[in-house]
Amino acid sequence: MISNPNSTSQNDRLFRQVVPLLRAVPGLRMLSRHTHYAGHAEEMCTGLRREDFDVVIVVGGDGTVNEVINGLLGPVDGEYPDPALLPVVAVIPTGSANVFARALGFPADPVPAASLLADLIRGDYRRRICLGTWDSRWFAVNAGFGVDANVIAKVDRARKKGFAASPLRYLRVAANAWQKAQRTPPRIDVQARDSHGGELNLKGVPMMLASNTNPWTFLGPLPVVTNPRNSFDQGLGLFGLSDLRGIKGVASMAHLIGVGHNSWFQSWIQERTISFDDAVEVNLVCQEAQRFQSDGEYEGEFSSVRLSAVDEAIEVFAPMELSSSPADQGLWVTLRELLNLR
Repeated sequence: MISNPNSTSQNDRLFRQVVPLLRAVPGLRMLSRHTHYAGHAEEMCTGLRREDFDVVIVVGGDGTVNEVINGLLGPVDGEYPDPALLPVVAVIPTGSANVFARALGFPADPVPAASLLADLIRGDYRRRICLGTWDSRWFAVNAGFGVDANVIAKVDRARKKGFAASPLRYLRVAANAWQKAQRTPPRIDVQARDSHGGELNLKGVPMMLASNTNPWTFLGPLPVVTNPRNSFDQGLGLFGLSDLRGIKGVASMAHLIGVGHNSWFQSWIQERTISFDDAVEVNLVCQEAQRFQSDGEYEGEFSSVRLSAVDEAIEVFAPMELSSSPADQGLWVTLRELLNLR
């Protein structure tokens, strides 16, 4: 179990509730470690195999999940370890957004999530999921240039000064970043190919996001949906806006966080919305170096980034198959009954 003590909701009381739930799993023996600096979780997981540990339980947010995945899989070089040889990844969400855990079907509250995870480990309910890559690194939930990267960079600076990464702070920072982006918008060239051979070619768009699941992120309890058909079972979903200016620019951003989901509103802003699903290869090139984020962590400034999707890259414990097929829906009902989920 790898825990990030700087994660949003971690404290001693939480561990007094979570650890007994996990230790109640028959046969489970657990080694617990805390991270002490950025990149520490990645260092601890580098080179680990299933013969060392059956499971790596992440107690933290999306950034700690990102480190664990990069440690287990190593640099992206065209050859990937067999998921059967790696520890299964599990997560108890204690971060600010917890997109990875919540998209897999875990509750946002870490104690119910730990209880569910204990049941999943007890029943050995696991699945393989797709992961994204950017250059030589992996990401689990999202990545991109533009407003989101600027927001994350500014919130990261605020956290280093001791301020909490609350939804209100994200909204305030996002509003400032949005105003700046309207004055001096980034210019991003996009080339993408999906799994069926379809292509996307765009020049000079001001915002482009890539997501490995649905939703793209959460704003408190509110899911921020960019590509509704996206999931951990297919390639990347791309979402962008062709213009941030004017009333339609404001409306497009409001639509992204849940405002105006009706046919009239969507048709009104459709001309500015860019959506591309199941992308397996993506090249993003900026006219000037721009901030880039991956899994909610600021990665620095880049002029270009290459993204890709790797199918069935890693095994995770998860409470359901994220599929709409009747067979899988029946399996979900069975798992709910077996695990006594509410």
